[in-house]
Amino acid sequence: MLPFYFRHFQLLALVGLATTACAPTYQLGLKPAQPTGQNTEGREQALAVADSVEVRLSFVCYEPTRVVFEAEYFNPTKRTLVIDPAAFQYQASRLPAPAPAPGQKAKRPKPLPGAKVTAAVAAGSMALPLPPLPPQAVPAFDPEPEIMALAERARKEADKAARIDWLGLVLGAASLATDVASIGKRETAQQYQSRAAIHDAAVTYSAFSTAAKIGHAVAAEAMQARAANLQEFALRKVSLAPGYQVRGYLYFPRYDAADGLVVQAPVGRRAVPLEFVQVHTRR
Repeated sequence: MLPFYFRHFQLLALVGLATTACAPTYQLGLKPAQPTGQNTEGREQALAVADSVEVRLSFVCYEPTRVVFEAEYFNPTKRTLVIDPAAFQYQASRLPAPAPAPGQKAKRPKPLPGAKVTAAVAAGSMALPLPPLPPQAVPAFDPEPEIMALAERARKEADKAARIDWLGLVLGAASLATDVASIGKRETAQQYQSRAAIHDAAVTYSAFSTAAKIGHAVAAEAMQARAANLQEFALRKVSLAPGYQVRGYLYFPRYDAADGLVVQAPVGRRAVPLEFVQVHTRR
């Protein structure tokens, strides 16, 4: 579950979208605060070295509620290094809103398309209040509990999709029995209506049951895919042997109302900062 201040910001954003249909929109992006000249797959990397261990971090993408980085470690030392994604965290910062000129009232900002602005200016142009900054460092998600939870939920959904629908079988059998019993007989209007009602009930229930089974199967497949994706790409707790390197995705709660994120990457018993600037570009 997201912390209160993240849910609060998302709620404000939804309200703002509902009440400011003509307000500008912004494209978010993250880049290292200082150019390093290091790149991976076209993404610029922030770089830090601690105790001879090299740590690189690049921004991958935004998900609806998360921001995704890729972390890369290289261990040239003669000791094994334990890397735990749950030990990563970031601290958010924000530049102050521009103060109005003396004697003038604050005006609603109107950035031109393509302009890069601060979070405060972006919020002001959309008539949205700024939520408070996170009161403490924001930890990365540990992928292990999520992988296990997704696998368990996928199993339950798959069981529901494969479960025999006894009520549907009973209704189908009853409909078939009434149809067989009516063969060669002259039915009254009431008998015909009763048989038709049983048939309609069986058909309607079968349609709903089939749709539900398909829904459970689709949900199971989606959860299995998400779990497999995390297993393959997420950075997971590992003991990195001397001379080896490891890379994987880190997942944090996204916080759009920030201008900077300082990610603290663990290296042994210490942490090294990797600074990123969050850019708000007017669409």
